[in-house]
Amino acid sequence: MIPYLVADEMFYRPLDEADPSAAGTEYHPCELPASWSTQAKGIWQVCTPQEGIRASRGWKVHVSAAPKRAQHVLDIASAICVEHGVAFKYLRNWMSFGWVHHKQGPRVQGGKFMAVYPPDVETARALMTALADALEGEEGPHILGDRRFRDGSVVAYRYGAFTEIARIRPDGTRQLLVEAPDGALVPDERRLNFALPDGIQDPFAPEPSTAGPSAPKEVSFEGLRFTKVLRHANGGGAFLAEQAATGATVFVKEARRHTGLHWSGTTAVERLQREYDTLRALHEAVPGFAPEPLAHFQRWENSYLVTSLVAGQSLQGWVLNNFPYFHTGADSAEISGYYERCLRIFQQLSEQMERLHAAGFAFVDVSPNNVMVDDQDVVRLVDFESAGRIDGPLDRMGTPGYFPSVAQKGLRERNTKDPRFLDEFGFAAIAQLLLLGPMHYVTQQQPTALHHLLAATRPATEPGPATEQITRAREHLWQAATRFVDPQIPSDLPTPEEVAASPAEHLRVLRDRTADALLAMAAPERTPVFPTVPRGYLSNTLCVAYGTAGVLHALRLAGRQADPAIVSRLADDALREPEKLPPGLHTGLAGIAWVLADHGRLDEARTLLEAARSHPLLAERATLAEGTAGVALAHLALHGHDRDEKHLLLAQELRARVPEGADLAPLLGDNDTTGLLHGRPGIALLDYYLHHLTADDRALSRGLALLAEERARAVPYDHLGLSFPVSGIDGRRFIYLGRGSAGFATVAARYLPYGDEELAAAVAESLIPSSVPTTIYGGLYEGRAGLVYSLAEHAAITGSATGRAAAFDAAARLFCYAVEHPTGVLFHGEYFARYSADLWSGSAGVLLALTRLLDDRRDAFFTLDGLVGTAGHH
Repeated sequence: MIPYLVADEMFYRPLDEADPSAAGTEYHPCELPASWSTQAKGIWQVCTPQEGIRASRGWKVHVSAAPKRAQHVLDIASAICVEHGVAFKYLRNWMSFGWVHHKQGPRVQGGKFMAVYPPDVETARALMTALADALEGEEGPHILGDRRFRDGSVVAYRYGAFTEIARIRPDGTRQLLVEAPDGALVPDERRLNFALPDGIQDPFAPEPSTAGPSAPKEVSFEGLRFTKVLRHANGGGAFLAEQAATGATVFVKEARRHTGLHWSGTTAVERLQREYDTLRALHEAVPGFAPEPLAHFQRWENSYLVTSLVAGQSLQGWVLNNFPYFHTGADSAEISGYYERCLRIFQQLSEQMERLHAAGFAFVDVSPNNVMVDDQDVVRLVDFESAGRIDGPLDRMGTPGYFPSVAQKGLRERNTKDPRFLDEFGFAAIAQLLLLGPMHYVTQQQPTALHHLLAATRPATEPGPATEQITRAREHLWQAATRFVDPQIPSDLPTPEEVAASPAEHLRVLRDRTADALLAMAAPERTPVFPTVPRGYLSNTLCVAYGTAGVLHALRLAGRQADPAIVSRLADDALREPEKLPPGLHTGLAGIAWVLADHGRLDEARTLLEAARSHPLLAERATLAEGTAGVALAHLALHGHDRDEKHLLLAQELRARVPEGADLAPLLGDNDTTGLLHGRPGIALLDYYLHHLTADDRALSRGLALLAEERARAVPYDHLGLSFPVSGIDGRRFIYLGRGSAGFATVAARYLPYGDEELAAAVAESLIPSSVPTTIYGGLYEGRAGLVYSLAEHAAITGSATGRAAAFDAAARLFCYAVEHPTGVLFHGEYFARYSADLWSGSAGVLLALTRLLDDRRDAFFTLDGLVGTAGHH
């Protein structure tokens, strides 16, 4: 996510779009011959001789560099590349270098500064020899997945593609390929260990080797036997290990040399050394306060810190596991017990911060991931990477949401005057986490959202001792949480009381202001036209889920007219190279076709849908979002526009390709995925409409069977209701529209007139979690807006007044996520770090859900009830 946060403070943008003036030091190669060309490609600058890159695959050479030696290394290495006539690329500036080597950067790229493309083995050998000789004595990070040409050298290599060959996956992301010796295209795997494709041997190794993957071996050194990997990161990992001498389990933290950079310029090794020094000083000044430093040593090129193990789970995990408002049905005893535990935890943390400050130290990064809670709710601080003496230099780096943002200039100034202020700020943010959940990105930008969060988590309990205890605890945490955030600032958004008094009125204003801001986000000349989320950049920015099509769809439903040039650009961009888009309804061509048809562009829609229907990827997916079911449903939608019977026949033909029983599982999402988008309910939705449009009773029985198979996988959702595991191997339970119980209920409710009591019970139980008091995200596919949609949809299908009231209650809580802006109201996209327009997680999804509720607008989420005239008509 980090590379999408640098270029823009409001929206996710690729790193290469950052303002050049903020990119830091620009790197420049040696003077290139006049016949050479240069071209910027993302974060890289590519330098190519007149004959270009002379091979499509081969031994790719990488050169690493220490941060302060990058330009010197480039001077030498680029001259050697020119001498050998070999194309190369390099990271263009310090910002690019900093990201590739960042502590949270991409491990498969970590350490790379230059990539060189010799056309054959002889040239590669000569080139690497020259580079290794000329750069002898230089230091640089080890590149995971490469093999060094010489021990200790900054020159390394691996086998792979030189020119990009990519295969589109059903979700729109790309899989990189390389040509094998027999000419077949195989995955160009960017592994974290050196591995070669079948049939390729390493000509540079001391002895020929296939270097294929090997079975994991036990790792032991320095009297430690490593037993468990806790996490991997670009800057180094964290592990559990057993001490050979004592048998005790200890915590081990690794720092990789010359990497793990922070924007301040410090490296992982430097920070680990400082952490060790801090822990030693603390162990002397306040014995037992912090993890005991047991050892600090260097092994190979990496540094390691060994400390005593602090048992328990992170406070972040503790809150996610115990917060009573993440599920339905919590009674006063549970809520009271939760807050009683919160106060104990908070008091202990307060006392620990006082002890730390009294000893002359500041922690700096006070965040829930750096606080451990054991089974008895005993609290300990861990990860002293940012900590140091109050009167000494401190690396001011902390966790977003628990650290003053760049925009909070007054807080930044205060922090420079008093280093303890950062601890106090983080401490207040932890109080908010305990009280209201992890909503800091919203509340730091829209403090009045605190009132809506407080209302959403207000326990509905009878007066009594438990209620009084809850009230006292919440008031105490509220005072602490609002120390640096003023919830009383002027706002045009309504208060919770105003929303409760007139929900429809205020929700209509919210919908209109959301649409206003969406229209203001449009940039017809840019790519993407509407701001999206990182997965939109990784997939495509045209589709329904993440791109232009989804935003146009939501605006049209709300009666708002986007610039016609945007509609034309969507059609032109999709038609230009349809083979570069996947076929799916939510991820590709079929969804774009549906949206264009709804905008009166039937000819373009037919062309795109034909491309989707004949797309080879349909053989890999049967699902609604990415595969056959979605394309077939789009044909039914076009039948609704032009009444051409051909679409019915094509939809039936597509459905006939979908296998049944055990043969279906491989054509769902990975590992037999559940859910509306990637599981069986999406196919059942198609069957429902085929039954009504073609009078095919087999379609009805197929759909009922699919829902029964899905229902069999349901699991209880804590106290009340049903949820669904993500897949056959991922047991996380979901309740949302895109995957989870809300999506199941949305489809199964249509089958109620044809189903049995078990189906009716499953629908009722699946709807219960949609009334959950709080969710982490506000979006449509996996957040609050999707629950609003599912409740409104069910109420319309069944005519339930109670259900419609529940939908309005759920919609009122969308104010917990709303942020005022001069253009209207904004909503954060996935990860909460920036705003987004997308349908998946951003403002368009909220707009769609509100339109479905307020206008009783059928077929908002790509259904066809208006066409068949059987559902959603009450």
